[in-house]
Amino acid sequence: MRTRSWGRVGAAVALLSLSQILATPPASAAETAGCFRSACTGKNPVTMGCDADAQVLEQINQGNDIELKLVFSPACGATWTKVSVNPLYKYPVWAALWQMPTLGGFESPRPTPSITSTNASDVSPMGDWKNTSKACWNGLKDAWDPEPLLYEEGGRVVVTPLVNGNCTEWI
Repeated sequence: MRTRSWGRVGAAVALLSLSQILATPPASAAETAGCFRSACTGKNPVTMGCDADAQVLEQINQGNDIELKLVFSPACGATWTKVSVNPLYKYPVWAALWQMPTLGGFESPRPTPSITSTNASDVSPMGDWKNTSKACWNGLKDAWDPEPLLYEEGGRVVVTPLVNGNCTEWI
């Protein structure tokens, strides 16, 4: 009798173990991500694996020429900007992820390289999703915000109209 009950127990343990192995899901995006939140700041979302679960928070298009996305990765807890231009578009475009502390402070950019017809798409370095973020593009220069909340120059507040560019909403 004793052998038989141990046999059933052993079979039950083996079956339970096998069911655990078979029920194990494949590696999730969180397990393949190379960084999390502030550790992602300044890093490339593609090389860090953060694009595996990327979600577009907001997208704006400038006709058929420019596509700008504010992107978020839950696994990495990070945001970034992705910009693409039509290869026939003949002007350079600069884009950046703009962030500021959620409780206030100064905004700071994480710019992409210049986007041209030969380099038609790129991403900005990432920033911690805990900061307030927006994505912007412009046709003037690197790290230029075409829609600042407040722009100061020489210690004075300067009113700036929208100049050659566009931004997503602050999120």
